[in-house]
Amino acid sequence: MARIGIITCANCTQDANCAAVVCLGELRKRRGFFEGYPKDEPLELIGLISCAGCPTLAAPEKILRRVKAVADFRLDALHFSFCMTAVCPFLHKYVEIINAYFPNLELVLGTHKPVPPADFRRGIKELLCQTLNPPQTMGDMIRGTMKTPGE
Repeated sequence: MARIGIITCANCTQDANCAAVVCLGELRKRRGFFEGYPKDEPLELIGLISCAGCPTLAAPEKILRRVKAVADFRLDALHFSFCMTAVCPFLHKYVEIINAYFPNLELVLGTHKPVPPADFRRGIKELLCQTLNPPQTMGDMIRGTMKTPGE
């Protein structure tokens, strides 16, 4: 059995209301970055955490504390969500820090591939900087119902 954790972008989950629906769907269906696990091996989601937010002086300690929260439960692999791989300018720093403290933990850079990263980054920027009332959410972007200002 592969024991899996997923780490998501705090901005996407907290400010854009992403519930990791697509990430979890890909895990259940063994698509995207979950295809590589043996078909006869069950996948068990151990935990879903968000990153520590865009780095501050405490970011290394915060990210390690969050990863430890799932790694303590015999985690085999930690998947960085698509939003982390597409929009996080600190992704490689987080990978470096996590590898240093959890050298036996497999880090996987992805969960799914919904749209080209450039399109996704543009959509996320619109969600995080929007002035629409009511505000649009990640669900609107996923369903393709997101409006742009002026519509």
